Amino acid sequence: MSQQKKRGCQVSHQTIATAWGVSRQAVAKWVKLGLPITSVEEATKWRDAYLAKKGGGEQAPATLTEARLQKTILETERIRLKIQADRGELVSKAEIEEDGVRVGTILCAKLAALVNDCSGILAGLGEAEIRTRLHERTQQMLSEIKAELQAVNAAEPHK
Repeated sequence: MSQQKKRGCQVSHQTIATAWGVSRQAVAKWVKLGLPITSVEEATKWRDAYLAKKGGGEQAPATLTEARLQKTILETERIRLKIQADRGELVSKAEIEEDGVRVGTILCAKLAALVNDCSGILAGLGEAEIRTRLHERTQQMLSEIKAELQAVNAAEPHK
C-alpha cells in the first residue's frame, strides 16, 4: 500500500510546517502529542487549544516571524525592567513587605496607646467633649506616626 493511501485525507507534516512557519520536526513532535493532520485548519485549532492549556496564551503565533516578534518584545521588556532595577527605579517585593510590617507595627502601637490613654481621660465627659478630645488625640497620633515613618525612611540607606 502506498504512503499516500495510508494517510488518506491527511496533510503532510511539511504542509503544516510551511503554513505555520515552523520546522517539519516541530510538527512531528506535536503529532506525537495528538496533533490532528486531517487539515491545516484542524491542526491550528488543536495547536491553539494545546498552547492555551499549557499556558502559551489564547492563540499561538501564526508564523515563525510573529513568534520571533513576540519573543523580541518579551526580551525587550525584560531588559527594560533590568535597567529600571539597576537604576533603583523598582523596589523588590521583600522591601515592600518589610516596609508594610514596619508601618503596621507603628500603627498597632499607636492604636494600643490610644485605647490605654483615652479610657481614663474620657471618663465622665459629655459626647461633644469626648469628640473634641478624641479628635485632638488622633491628630497628635497622626503627627507622631508621620514623624516615626519619616525617621524610618531617613534611617534606611537609599539604593
